[in-house]
Formats: sequence, structure tokens, C-alpha cells
Amino acid sequence: MTLVNLLAQAGDLAGWRVQAFPFFGAERRGAPVEAFVRMDDKPIDLRSQIYQPNYLVILSTSLIEAAIAEGTGEDTVLLVNMRDDERELVKGLPFDVHAVDATSIALDLDMVVEGMPVLNIVLLGSVSNVTELVSLEAVTEVLRQNVPQPRLEASIEAARLGVTSVKLVKAWKTRARRDKSAASG
Repeated sequence: MTLVNLLAQAGDLAGWRVQAFPFFGAERRGAPVEAFVRMDDKPIDLRSQIYQPNYLVILSTSLIEAAIAEGTGEDTVLLVNMRDDERELVKGLPFDVHAVDATSIALDLDMVVEGMPVLNIVLLGSVSNVTELVSLEAVTEVLRQNVPQPRLEASIEAARLGVTSVKLVKAWKTRARRDKSAASG
């Protein structure tokens, strides 16, 4: 939920109309949660869950199958928190898949709460890179407004590393669009 709220604030700073909301099951730290954010350049009147997202952020590889089953669109792009040795998990998926090892970055920066790595700020940086909807500057400003010292500098570094560490690990639609362009040009 924190990731969605920070992303919505960054979207607002970037000039987008935004809407952010959660969908909770069991309310406990670490429980799977669905959260949604919409960004548009015109007013957003729709007030429902997003069933075919443009981007789907998955915080754990154990949730890939369930997250996809909840709904995806033909052009959905996945951003997954995963280690390099877990890339096999996305090999057969019909999506562009970006990956970042947010867990390792959070642990390296000692961003841990109640024994669990705090992934949301790393992934906020990665979302900034993958979607190109908000800049790292907007993300940094939102962090300055929301994160108290002494965690601010580590949070800014986490977002920066999220931007620079995210990788396209599987091209699906990107490859198809490239192939189509090459065939027509």
C-alpha cells in the first residue's frame, strides 16, 4: 500500500490525475495485498478495481501465479522482485518481464522493519524506470516529504538503485512490436 501511495504522490507531482486505493484480505504485515493506482491526463471517474493493468508489480516470486490469475491485459508489463537465479520462473510467461532484486537492495541498505526487508521504495524507483510515468526527481521529492530522518538518505538511495538495477529479463510484446516494425519498415 505504501508503494501505491508514494507512486500516486509522485504522479501528482508529475502533473497526472491520480487515484490510489487498496484491496485488503488479511490485514497483517507481510500478507498479500492488492493495491491499485490510476494515472491519467484527464479526470478519472472510474471507481473500481483494475482488472487488466498496464503494469503489474509483484513483490514476491511466490505470488507470480496468483497475481497473473487475478487479471492481466494483452499488453500488461510485469515488474517482479526476483534474484537473477529465479529468472526461470518467468520464462514461459506471455509478458514483458522486468526484474529487480529489491530484497537484496533493501537488506544491503539495512531497510528492515520487524525482520522483513522494506521493498516498496526500491520498487518505487523501478516503477519509475519501467513505466516512465514519473521521474526519479519526483520520486525523490515525495520521499523528502514522507520519510523522516535518519531513513531519508537510505530511502533515496534505495529508489535510485531501484531505477538503475531493474532489468528487462524477458521480452514478449517488446519483441513482437520490434519484429512487426522490422517487417513493415
